Amino acid sequence: MQLWHIVPFALVALGKPQAPAQNSSAATPSAPPDAPPVPPAPPATSSPSSSPTPVPKGPICECGYTYCSSVLKAMKTPWNDKQLSEAYCSTPNASCPNGKPATDVNNAVYICLCKEADQKVGTDLDLMCGCDKCLNVGPDFRGRCETPCYGHK
Repeated sequence: MQLWHIVPFALVALGKPQAPAQNSSAATPSAPPDAPPVPPAPPATSSPSSSPTPVPKGPICECGYTYCSSVLKAMKTPWNDKQLSEAYCSTPNASCPNGKPATDVNNAVYICLCKEADQKVGTDLDLMCGCDKCLNVGPDFRGRCETPCYGHK
């Protein structure tokens, strides 16, 4: 019999997986005796961005959205004329002679501005424009003017 006939059978017999010994702990691997101990994992910490931003009190708006005043006034916590007038007149370069809005706040388009990039809701409105008629129509329901805005100052 030639040797090349026996070699494959020997490899199969020797290549069988071996079962662990009965008294050894196979669940926990052991390090070599001269290896330094592995330090424990650091404790889990919560990142500041994982905590939700608290919802402000009072009327709110969604960051980056444009609104007709009629939508702001119909919210769960509604905005009022005084707040809308203040937002109108606190917008840089808005026309507010004698501290009064130059156009009707009820036909103005506002944008909701927020301080943080990941902020979802806020309380800061800026005037985008005074409209002859503010539209809030589909498909996107974003506030806009029916005709081009009246200029600021």
